[in-house]
Amino acid sequence: MAGREAGDCGGEEPAREIPDDITGEILLRLPSRSALARAAVASCAFHALVASPRFLRRHRSLHRDPGSLLGVFTFPLVPDGGRGGGDGSGFHPTEPPHPAASTASAVAAAADFSFGFLPADPSATAGSEAAEWMVRDYRDGRFLLDRVPSGTGSTVFTELAVCDPLSRRYVLLPPIPEDLADTVHSVLTVFGGRRACEPFLAPAETCGADDVDADPPLTVFWTARSPRKMVAFAFSSRDGRWRALESPNCFIWRRHRSPFSCPMAPISTVWNRRHYAHGCFYWVDCLTSRWLVLDGRTMELSLAMIPSPAGYWEEHVAVVEAPDGKLGVFAHGFHHPDGKANLHYYTIVHDKEAAGDTKRWQLEKTIQLPWPSDHRSFCLRGTANGCLNVGLIIEVGEKKSVFMGSHRIRDAELFKIDVKSFQLQKICRARCAGSAAGECCWPYFGFPPSLSLPTV
Repeated sequence: MAGREAGDCGGEEPAREIPDDITGEILLRLPSRSALARAAVASCAFHALVASPRFLRRHRSLHRDPGSLLGVFTFPLVPDGGRGGGDGSGFHPTEPPHPAASTASAVAAAADFSFGFLPADPSATAGSEAAEWMVRDYRDGRFLLDRVPSGTGSTVFTELAVCDPLSRRYVLLPPIPEDLADTVHSVLTVFGGRRACEPFLAPAETCGADDVDADPPLTVFWTARSPRKMVAFAFSSRDGRWRALESPNCFIWRRHRSPFSCPMAPISTVWNRRHYAHGCFYWVDCLTSRWLVLDGRTMELSLAMIPSPAGYWEEHVAVVEAPDGKLGVFAHGFHHPDGKANLHYYTIVHDKEAAGDTKRWQLEKTIQLPWPSDHRSFCLRGTANGCLNVGLIIEVGEKKSVFMGSHRIRDAELFKIDVKSFQLQKICRARCAGSAAGECCWPYFGFPPSLSLPTV
């Protein structure tokens, strides 16, 4: 048999490298940023490609992937609250065996969750209310903070900043114009008495194919409540302007509320429980069965009457995104038969037996939680990113009085429940305020620092 010539591969063609543009298109179709992370460790070339800001923006635009649940961020409504320090505020990363624990640890080490990079007020004295930035909202990697302007003392029109603690970038919003501010009268104090306004973030918009090199546009809502209506303004980074939203003039909060409706101040309880699902924000008043709805797409405010099942207060419910575009509601009551802690899941459906556009709560499932109600209390802490079917965070801690919510600091276990599977998964242990009314809690979604883009 004749010997093979040098370089002869026995009929096999030599391997050819796939061009970078084709490799990029293949990687672009990976369904999540976690899949990209696994691909990135396969080779240095893959890592350089998927870590490119332009590639990550294209991937974000195509898949709208909010990332993994990396933990929760908590912030008390009342500073220190007379507890002697250690208010438990800040980022609490997920812990093993949670699959995102290592990523969460890396993000916690890389980010500045103290927000020390925000500018200080040079005219404010240390420790004053004006010198303090207070966290007001979190969504899509962005935090919204505000502070009382020095020299004014106004808790209605505060200074606003949107920032990203991972990239340490921030944007200071322009003040609300005087012609709009002059329309605000008789504002009710909310948020633990520290503020008389409620600003919050709209979900980040998806960049189009022609905008992959730009940061996603930013929208911030500013609201305040008077006895008869809500006053609402919206800011968009597209034109850098504030605009007014028309409010239904049908609120008479103090006349409709009962002093026995909840253990906290009635107006603050409804106001501090804002929910988001399928493009809309909701405030649920269980006592009067009224839902205030802000459509973030049309910028319209409306009032819906949806009769609530008996036994629920505002801090007992969490509105979530149900499948097929429906609204879901997790709820629990004070009384648990046979000492079992149950969580009820409803969907909001049209009442076919009633006339007009009448809706009602329809019970879909009762989830028995794995601890007895007479041993460990629980409360609904907040809904997750609207992009995922993650329902809520549950705090489990010491038993507390029904009518006297404790505001002292305590350790708690935080869990999540998936709307589709209804499986309970532990996130972490955290030092939190003693009641749902005493603290804000936001689930934090994200990616490894090497695959994270600035959100501001």
